[in-house]
Amino acid sequence: MTRPTFDFQRRLHAAFPFLLMLPMLWLGVAASAADWPYWRGPNMDGTADVSGLPDDWDSKGGDGSNLLWKREDIGSFCTPVVMGGRLYTIQRHLPDTEREGEKVVCLDAKTGETIWENSYNVWLSDVPAERIGWTSVVADPESGNVYVLGACDVFQCMDGETGETLWQVPLHEQFGMLSTYGGRTNFPIVHEDLVIISGIIINWGDYAKPNHRILALDKLTGEFVWFSGTRDLPYDTSYSAPTITTIDGQRQLIMGFGDGQVWGIQPRTGKQLWNYELSRRGLFAAPLVVGDKVFCSHNEENVGEWANVMGAVAAVKISGTGDQTQASELWKQYEVVAGFSEPVLVDGRLYLVDDRCKMWVFDAETGEPIVEQERFADSRQKSALLYADGKIYVTTENGRWSIVKPIADGFEVINDGRLRSESFVASPIVADGRLYFQSTRNLYCISNEAAKQSDQSMSDAYGEERPVAEDTQIAQVQIVPVEALIQPGESIEYKVNVFNAIGQKLETPSGVTFRVEGGAASIDGNKLTAATDAAHTGVQVVAQLGEATGTARVRIVPPLPWKFTFDGLSDPPLSWVGARYRHVIREIDGSAALTKISTIPKGARSRAWMGPSDLSEYTISADVRGQRALGALPDIGLTAHGYVLDLMGEAQQVQIRTWASSEERASDVAAFPWSEDQWYRMKLRVDLESEAPAQVAVVRGKVWPRDQEEPEEWTLTVRDESPNLAASPGLYGNAKVAEIYLDNIEVVENSNEP
Repeated sequence: MTRPTFDFQRRLHAAFPFLLMLPMLWLGVAASAADWPYWRGPNMDGTADVSGLPDDWDSKGGDGSNLLWKREDIGSFCTPVVMGGRLYTIQRHLPDTEREGEKVVCLDAKTGETIWENSYNVWLSDVPAERIGWTSVVADPESGNVYVLGACDVFQCMDGETGETLWQVPLHEQFGMLSTYGGRTNFPIVHEDLVIISGIIINWGDYAKPNHRILALDKLTGEFVWFSGTRDLPYDTSYSAPTITTIDGQRQLIMGFGDGQVWGIQPRTGKQLWNYELSRRGLFAAPLVVGDKVFCSHNEENVGEWANVMGAVAAVKISGTGDQTQASELWKQYEVVAGFSEPVLVDGRLYLVDDRCKMWVFDAETGEPIVEQERFADSRQKSALLYADGKIYVTTENGRWSIVKPIADGFEVINDGRLRSESFVASPIVADGRLYFQSTRNLYCISNEAAKQSDQSMSDAYGEERPVAEDTQIAQVQIVPVEALIQPGESIEYKVNVFNAIGQKLETPSGVTFRVEGGAASIDGNKLTAATDAAHTGVQVVAQLGEATGTARVRIVPPLPWKFTFDGLSDPPLSWVGARYRHVIREIDGSAALTKISTIPKGARSRAWMGPSDLSEYTISADVRGQRALGALPDIGLTAHGYVLDLMGEAQQVQIRTWASSEERASDVAAFPWSEDQWYRMKLRVDLESEAPAQVAVVRGKVWPRDQEEPEEWTLTVRDESPNLAASPGLYGNAKVAEIYLDNIEVVENSNEP
């Protein structure tokens, strides 16, 4: 078995954290005073303190133009960020080729020249290839690192100077995070020593039901610090981004979630503080937080008596601390269909562009409309507004741009234009006096000699907290790591952090006691050791200090080989991620079998992950059977190394693929007629071969009736020159109404496979 490079790096940095300080020291000297490290800027509200910006711009350039540079090969949905004179953006890598993937690109912010690229694979993702990059890199000036959640939910930390991947975690495999056909993934945010990310997660154990959860990691090592959630079974996903602020002396993370609610959460602990129900469906637009007020909008069905009305914009006042934190609605205006673009607040007026690119202006205190639905730019709007130098910069999905001046009774358009065959989904930004507009085709840098921008750091925008000395009572206990995966006989030594009621860190005293819930491990002091005979299970660890407690969870997974017959089980193995909510154990043909049920809302597609993501060169096989319901057969699949062998019911085919929406990427298909209520045997094997200049994955799959001898020949063979070097074994299913049955699942190292 082999471990990928990122696992070695993670262990190295955990053992020698000073290595990660090197880029911090370099960038700390070179950092610009006017960075734009977060997609909505250092104030997290789409504003910047800048003067002398252009009132007009020409995308074609030429003599006297304020177009400083243009990259015709850099276009994306991604809102770029700037740190230390470097611009970071996400792009498609080698589109429509066998090596297609995703990449982070670092440019010289002054010249537009490429400094580095970091490309990586997309696997087992529902994101279409043409929607790559519908998120944003987040930069951390303190460490010099940048963070990105990729299209298949691989969360990465990269050295901002060199582009080297310092650590990465496949959140789809290890936490059950979903990617969606919509393409956009959630934005990370950095707070102190943490980087925080969220998404719809179908996890294990008590977290097996879908939930829009939040995960905080140590920003230098990738260690899991806290894991929190909102409300189970959200209607759909969410693309809202977080804001960090301080209200009544209490630090809060505020964002919209997939359950249609805006939540306030302590960023150091994950503790829920308050929630405000805004929509029946998931929220896209990020709330705007100014002072103690939260402005939020949506474009879906409303709740309560207004359920038959689409869209609304609301203002909420936040007050109190700890368990007494409250959200009170100040005002709400219905039938404002604004689910995508984020507003700005100017001189007590809220400027908001709705989905059809019409401007609304509201009195921020009363909600009284000053301007209603005034068309000024185009017909489709997704990007956020930028307010800088007394002007609002607006870009539209139809390729139009406008520069708007706020006035007492609304606004006036200073200049506008249209870029043919281009679309703006990314938001405009300004850094070091330069405007950046990224369309789906090009990246433009605009400025002039008069532009000057002030230093604004995100930490300053957080606001002042209440002095810790005012409350030194321990109210919360945190165990780190909060989530882990180990083998039988392996151990974990835990760290404990303690916090007061408003989430401020205190000095951890002696006297912390630990206990384990579940018989698969024991604990001595702060050291947990998994039982040597534990297999495919999990335990919960509880730390207690006085009346305060904290919990952590551990999955225990043995090394290969594995075999699952499901005999004597009432549920799927506890340690499997993404399995229990959508699968049960039933007797089929006189034998226990894993059954994907069809009664789960929005449960047509399912994935289950069995173990660690550093497994390499193995074979997975299983008995499979599909039911026919309402005239349809399901799709049944096995996954290995990030490749899926899919027995497709309606197509009557078998396919190997790694990224369904990229037809060129490691894919092949063959006809395979098969019938309902008949058992078949599937086998998927991945080998790595060394070929110049890099390794190649050879992916082989076969299917045959279970009651017949295994054929010698493979049904399909795919060679991938951009291989997935390691990934967790797993299962795949797609069935709206028909059930899927699996039995006798085996995973073995290839060296032990005949």
